[in-house]
This record gives sequence, structure tokens and C-alpha cells, in this order.
Amino acid sequence: MSTASTAADILVQWSGKATKSDAVAAQMLGLRKAAADDEGYPMARASVMNLIAFAPHADHEALARRSVDELAFRHPSRAIVVSVEPANSFSLDAEVFLYRHPLADHGLVYERALLRAHGADPRGLDTLVIPLLIPHLQSFLWWLGDPQIDDPGLRSLGAICDRLVVDSAQAPAVRLRELARLVDSGGPVPNHPVPPFARLVLGDLVWSRLDGVRSTMVQVFDEGARAEFLEDVTRVEIQGVRGSRLPVTSAEILFGGWLASRLGWTTPAWAPDGITLKAGSRRVVMTFAGTRGLRPSADAPPLQGVHLEAQVGRRKLSVDLSASLAEAHLVVNETGMARILRTIPVPHMSETEALSRELARIGRDLVYEDAMLASARILAALGS
Repeated sequence: MSTASTAADILVQWSGKATKSDAVAAQMLGLRKAAADDEGYPMARASVMNLIAFAPHADHEALARRSVDELAFRHPSRAIVVSVEPANSFSLDAEVFLYRHPLADHGLVYERALLRAHGADPRGLDTLVIPLLIPHLQSFLWWLGDPQIDDPGLRSLGAICDRLVVDSAQAPAVRLRELARLVDSGGPVPNHPVPPFARLVLGDLVWSRLDGVRSTMVQVFDEGARAEFLEDVTRVEIQGVRGSRLPVTSAEILFGGWLASRLGWTTPAWAPDGITLKAGSRRVVMTFAGTRGLRPSADAPPLQGVHLEAQVGRRKLSVDLSASLAEAHLVVNETGMARILRTIPVPHMSETEALSRELARIGRDLVYEDAMLASARILAALGS
């Protein structure tokens, strides 16, 4: 054990090799009881949740450690980072950190434990984590890798949690169809049983990253009399952050699912370059596209752009939204009205900020769940 009573961040830390989860839990309790601030005040724990971060690779582990430490300012938690490494036999290495909360006058701490499980059976990951959980707090599982809901590790950890946060950008867009099984058992994926942990409240970092684009589009139709165009949309083109020959992304599909669910578009059917959806007695064409030669960076926006067309009688409306790293450019053309050109700040959302938004959501996000179910149907149409 080492202490740093004058440090601004780490107060106490401990590490152990070939240890057990019960021993790690005992160390966390003992360190907190033994620690005191500069004036001798005992340290009170600040925990509003249990946050389990599963890191399937070394780069995920570094991201998880950095993110949960940054999150502690807004969401102080008992954070547990779980990393699994292949080995012929099982052993557990662990690290424990107690941090002093910088905004507290006297001893307020939050905790992070790192569990490196060598040769662990993924079906038993829950047994490693359970001894470290604080009772009576909600438990969040942040899955940093490809969120395959049949993954035995995800099934194990998901069974002891209340909420699951994934990043669907880490997987092919078709993964949204599988994740929709956690939202509804009504059959977006026929002949697939609902997972045993389907009681989990689901969140997706891609959904949070789309907040700026979605709110900008909503504001367009909140102005003037444009809301009446919503019932007469004829075409939507969604441009993803990808090369033109690469598969559609989850951000494109999820944005399309959001539009379809909010505007009541149903029965998607395959069409060249996209799908058609039923909107009352009309059909809406929805297409998805990439950009030739585009090589997206890690901090790219979730979408390149959106083009929407609508017509009410002889009045026409077209909306073009193009996104860059920090802003969106909006062009609105409406019959009989002056052309609108706007630049709207849409700051890049870091992994930590996107996760923070998901952790802050209270209860189920029904708008997101509706979008997920619509996305599953859109993907089914694209694959037919």
C-alpha cells in the first residue's frame, strides 16, 4: 500500500498479484477506513452507482481507466474495470485506487478497482465482480468491445446489472438487430429467443453522439409553419462517415430509425440504394451513402450529412445538413421563403462525454428504444 496525503488526485492505492476478489473487496474497505485527509478527517465514500467497465483489449483498458476517472467528477462511483487475458490457468491481478474528490472540502473519496483476469472463464466473470459491488446501488455495465449479446462474458456480467451501455460503432450495423432483442421480444429478429438478461435498460454511445444532429433537425421543423411538412416527407438521404463502398454504419441506421419511429413510417421494403417506407397512403424513400475515398478519423462526427425533401401541395421544402468535427452547416430552401444558411456549433463528443450522457439518463429512453426497433426493421429490409 502507498499513500499520498498531499496529492490532489490519488489518495491511496494498492496492488496485488494472484489474489482473490474477496481479498480485493477487503482491501478497498480497509484502505478507506484507514485513510484520512490533511486535517485528519475520515474519508466518506461518494458512490451513486456501481460502474463495471469490460475491456476486451489493452487499448480498451486504457480508455476505460481514463474515462471512469474523468467521470468521477460528475458520476462518482464504485468503478470496476475488468480485463480478461488468455492463459492456461486462472489467476487474478488487481489494483485499487482511492481518489480524493477535488470539489469536496473534507474527506470525500471515490474508488476504482482494476481486475486483470488471466485464463478466466467468461461465463464466470460475475463471480469476480459481485464481491466488489456496493449493495442497493444501481449497477451499470459499460461494454467497450463488440456488443454481441450472445457473448458469454456479456451474458455473465449483464445478469448482475441494471443497465447496459454499448458502443454500436464498434460493430457492424447489423448488430443493432441483435441489440433490439434487449428492447422488445416482439420479433424484430424472428426465431431468436430473448436473452435471459433482457430486463437490462439499454443505452448506446452512438445515440448520444447523434444528439446534436437530431436536435438541429428538430429545430428546423419547430420554426414557422414547417411542421406541416413532416407529414409529407418524400425523400431522406443519410450520408455516413465511411467510404462509398463500405457497409452502412450504425449511426446511419439509428438516425434513420429515429426518423421512422418519430414520424410513423412503417413497413420498410428494399429499394435501390436504400428502402421505401409506408407513410399513410404515401411512400418515403430513404437512402444511405458514404463518401468516395473518405477515411474517417477517430474523432469524426457520427454522420457526414442529411438531405430531406418534402412537398405540401405546390410548396416544397429541402433541408441539407452537413457536419464537420465541431459544427454543422444547415441550408433550408422553402417555397416562398428566403433561403436559410446557418452554422451551428456541434462540439465533438468524447467517449467520456457520451458515456456521461448515457449514465445520466433516468429510466428507459423510450425514444431510443423506438428508434432501435425501427432500425432493426430497416436493417431487415436492407438485407432482403
